[in-house]
Amino acid sequence: MARVGICSFWFNRGQAVVGRHLRSVIDGLGHETFVLARPTRATNIKPSLIESSDVWDQPGVTNGSAFEMPAEEYVAWARENELDAAFFFANYQLEEIAAVRAAGVTTLGAFMWENFAPEQAEPAQRALDVIYCFSECDRERYAEMGIESPLVPWGCHPELDAIVPNRREGEVRLFYPGGYMTERKPLKPVVRAFRKSEDPRLRLVLKAQVIRKTGFVEKMAARDERIEVIYDDLPTREHLQLFADCDALLAPSRWEGLGLHLFEATAFGMPIITNDNPPMNEVVEDELNGILVRGFEDGQAPSGIPAFAPDQEELSWAIDQIADDARRARFAEGALEMKGRRSWDRTIAGIRDLLAHAGV
Repeated sequence: MARVGICSFWFNRGQAVVGRHLRSVIDGLGHETFVLARPTRATNIKPSLIESSDVWDQPGVTNGSAFEMPAEEYVAWARENELDAAFFFANYQLEEIAAVRAAGVTTLGAFMWENFAPEQAEPAQRALDVIYCFSECDRERYAEMGIESPLVPWGCHPELDAIVPNRREGEVRLFYPGGYMTERKPLKPVVRAFRKSEDPRLRLVLKAQVIRKTGFVEKMAARDERIEVIYDDLPTREHLQLFADCDALLAPSRWEGLGLHLFEATAFGMPIITNDNPPMNEVVEDELNGILVRGFEDGQAPSGIPAFAPDQEELSWAIDQIADDARRARFAEGALEMKGRRSWDRTIAGIRDLLAHAGV
């Protein structure tokens, strides 16, 4: 049994969900885990945050002092918990992580390709014994930088099986994960494509993760009673229930990291509409578990990878197709097939192999 640390955000957001699920795997493999909860960066929108209630109320969690912690704090956490290995996710304090490695701890890290730039390759390799990845597009990008990156195939976590969908008769509800309502989300094309459909059964449930009123969304919701906008930051189970109670996931993205919502929808047996670009098209197969629409190159993500805008006409067509009960039922069956392909057992095996690869 090894003593394994996990440094991650620790509140209801994607990176922290990955950290929490990673912990569940490592615990299940018989190791002892310790979390360094990294506070979020304070902004003019919200203060620095670490959660300690709901699913985040766990033993062995040390609260970090700030978003950017000194090397001494990282090393002290590693020494106090006598760590054999430590996992870091999307953490660019590479000099500080290198100090943990220099203290004799095996360091493992993953980044999301939309933020990992070529100039970070060399310092990341100095900081980390192993740089691993969750998707093929990540792996290919790292290979171009001279990084050999073991693949841990992400899957549908078993906690999602506890959510039983409760869908409404006479409605076809599309769940749109708006997140922070940033430029990553092609908000206007999605809402306009939805409004082109005249099917009265259609509903658009737009779930944001922060109150950032754009004016556009509020105006469209006022004009079209089929659009519902939810800003509330919900407890984990309540959020997942809201998600699962919808009939399909509407998830075009100009770029994406891991895309947890794609795995969640797959676990709930939901068809997915998104653009035919990686990593979305690694989880969605056209005409199996959803519809892939064309994406046109539209600038760049922060790391320099291409960003893509979904074809609005194809998106509108896809929404009409998903409203068809027979097609939607067929895609729902395909979602269950994709769930089998994305079994959590494969993620467990990937983490087990990763630890063996790192000599842990």
